[in-house]
Amino acid sequence: MKKLKQKIQWLKFIAAPCLLLLVLSSSCSKDKDNNPQGGNSYPKEVEVEYRLTSVRGITSGDVIYHNSTGGNTLVDKVTLPYSVKFKRTVNFTDNLAISINALGSGEVKAEILVDGKVVTTQNYAGTSVITGAAIYIFQ
Repeated sequence: MKKLKQKIQWLKFIAAPCLLLLVLSSSCSKDKDNNPQGGNSYPKEVEVEYRLTSVRGITSGDVIYHNSTGGNTLVDKVTLPYSVKFKRTVNFTDNLAISINALGSGEVKAEILVDGKVVTTQNYAGTSVITGAAIYIFQ
């Protein structure tokens, strides 16, 4: 019984304050930047690439995409495969988008790449008209 009382005393006066100090010091400490290279910090410059490829049947279409300034660019009657690259400075929740409208029967694949990595892939198919858009939102 005496040992149990000693353990309780020890918990009250030694362990509890140490635990409290540890919790307070870790919760109040300044956040550390675990990714000094930029990671998810905004604004940041990225290389964007849009790709449109015919999976089957479609050889051309009309394209609209968000460009390097965040505005829209319209390109009529592009031949597939189609690709465009540019650099853009983006902020948190900015988006990238590309859309295609094509007449005919077939399937088109749309891809968005950021810094060489595919971030979005969408396939669109139809029997007379193909319409689709691929979108990526920076988080």
